[in-house]
Amino acid sequence: MKQYRFLYFKIIFILLIILFIIAHTTYFIMSEQNIYYWDYSGYWRFWEDMSTRFAHQPFQAFKFSLNSISNNDYNVLPIILPTIFSILPLPSRLSYILSISVFYYIPVIFLFSYIFCHFVVDNKKLVSSWVISIILPATFVAFWTPILAGYPDICGLLFILLAILYQFKFDIGNKIQIKKMLILGILLWAPFVLRRWYAYTVVSLYISLPILNYLWFFDKSRIWLKFRTVFISFFISGTTSCILAVIFQRGLIHRIINTNYSDIYAAYQGGMSYSIVSLFNSCGYYILPLVALGVVISLFVKDKKQKIFIFFCLFNLLFTFFLFTRTQSPGMQHNLPFALWMLFIACYSIVWLNNRISKSIFSVFFIGCLICFLGYIDQNSLFNRKPYTALQEKMFPSKHLPLRVDNYSAYVQLEKDIEKLVGDSQTVSILSSNHVLNDEMLNTISNQKLSNHIVYTSQVDLRDQIRVNPFLSNYMIIVDPPQTHLGESNQRVITIPVNNLLQHHNVGKAYIAVGHSYKLDDNATAWIYKKERAFTPVEVNEFLAQYYQYYPQWKSIYNKGLYLSFLTAHITKGDIYGGASLDSDTGIISTHPGENTPTIIEWTLQNVPKLKIQSTNMECNQQDTIKISISGAGAPSKEIDLPHGGEVNIDMMPWQNILSKIVIEKNKSSGCDALIISAL
Repeated sequence: MKQYRFLYFKIIFILLIILFIIAHTTYFIMSEQNIYYWDYSGYWRFWEDMSTRFAHQPFQAFKFSLNSISNNDYNVLPIILPTIFSILPLPSRLSYILSISVFYYIPVIFLFSYIFCHFVVDNKKLVSSWVISIILPATFVAFWTPILAGYPDICGLLFILLAILYQFKFDIGNKIQIKKMLILGILLWAPFVLRRWYAYTVVSLYISLPILNYLWFFDKSRIWLKFRTVFISFFISGTTSCILAVIFQRGLIHRIINTNYSDIYAAYQGGMSYSIVSLFNSCGYYILPLVALGVVISLFVKDKKQKIFIFFCLFNLLFTFFLFTRTQSPGMQHNLPFALWMLFIACYSIVWLNNRISKSIFSVFFIGCLICFLGYIDQNSLFNRKPYTALQEKMFPSKHLPLRVDNYSAYVQLEKDIEKLVGDSQTVSILSSNHVLNDEMLNTISNQKLSNHIVYTSQVDLRDQIRVNPFLSNYMIIVDPPQTHLGESNQRVITIPVNNLLQHHNVGKAYIAVGHSYKLDDNATAWIYKKERAFTPVEVNEFLAQYYQYYPQWKSIYNKGLYLSFLTAHITKGDIYGGASLDSDTGIISTHPGENTPTIIEWTLQNVPKLKIQSTNMECNQQDTIKISISGAGAPSKEIDLPHGGEVNIDMMPWQNILSKIVIEKNKSSGCDALIISAL
């Protein structure tokens, strides 16, 4: 009879937890304004795109997914299963976040509880231990914040917990079981294929899991034989993970080998002390005494398995944190595995305290107080817009509130005005990079109507360097004072051009302010500037010289090739297909004539003795050609008929340092007339 009561209680409690997760998610998302940006919207947009692909072209969606897994740092795999939620008659953002909560977060909660209750603690107070081990992860702000921000990264915890649970099920040192080790290899590869940065946790687990399993099933009579078997078994598992990564993630693996991530993420590296504070702010300082108590208790308990598991968690916490912070300081999503290990230890100490209570009524009171305390933290950290008190500041996690801004109507008006200005064909760039204003925020407010009109600017100096194309946009939006999210020293690609426009200096002379100002959040003011003419070579050189005093190595990049010349360009796009843009990594121009009108590039060539113009379409009608003409004031004219798939090298010395023009026009059909232009 008692077992049936516990079963009924479990069913009801599980349903209540599921309802809590759904209601909590819904209330948070419905409290937000439509101002999502960057990582808040990144995977949400993937989710929307993949939902459409799978609904209309499932085979093509499958091929696209495989290519994304193979090549992308952040592939679409985490949101493929959650696309099922797109069929719900709910707002897109709510459906997406609910899908992450239901498919990943809820299983993580119950896996955490299952591992804890079946392998870590004894059954002295099974019901209370079970309740505590569910309530803790279900109300843990460090888990909630990345989910509510739109990160699917908690999916990695699901497979980490499955791997831990799976290795608990059998003695790996008993005999070599290839099939089971292949499965474990898949489980340990899964976090990495889902989110690249889990690689540090996978490495740590491949060190700690063999030791955990060896000690868990320790046998004095077979010490060295078991050690040898465990080593070979995990070698099979590790090899499986590596082979899967090479097969399915070949492009990514090649990039990882050839990329110094410490350099490109230098702007996100705040040092060890900053990283530690980031972790504690994510979890809340209230958890630290519980973690410390759990470690101390494990030193004195007689149960060796409890001791082993707590030190397994402690090792993974410290070692993974050390590995990760050598590359960058963790963000909210990166703190997930660290938070998991801390939560296991904290849960252990809370259950130990509860087990010291002899009377059931006091145990119920203890758990009730715990639930109220955790609910209070959740409410204050995620919903209460009032600043923390001094005591709360020292104890609670950092606030992560629903996305809202003051003067939201000004943002909406700014977006509407931009829509009117750009019309059908013009472009706009936004020189602002934080929660006050950024390009993705405006695109979200427009419900993606500005997607084809926004030319995205550089955000971080060392990662992005100088993107040239935004400076050819018809309109530029700036904010006074300049808005950055990593500080001026890491984002001069934002502050230098903003100050130039505000002060009407060098390239800023080519712009005029149009319309009125817009009062934004944090007492910032936005302005729309219209580009009235092309930059002169003198203005371009003065502009770039401002960067060279901070990054002298950039001079060797931008003072050669087509960067300088393209910055002086005025582009007239041909209709329908026409356009011209410069790849900021290679300095190569991609261009295409219009269907009825030519694409025209007017510029001042600097240090470009020869141009190579190449048709990139090799399979089109070879009888057709692309008409190219070059002219300039006081210089000869040259006309070229370039066949599809052909290329030509042109001596450009007659057009050096003068205003010249390249006209690119179709002959018979424009469908296959794409060109690339590079400097020789």
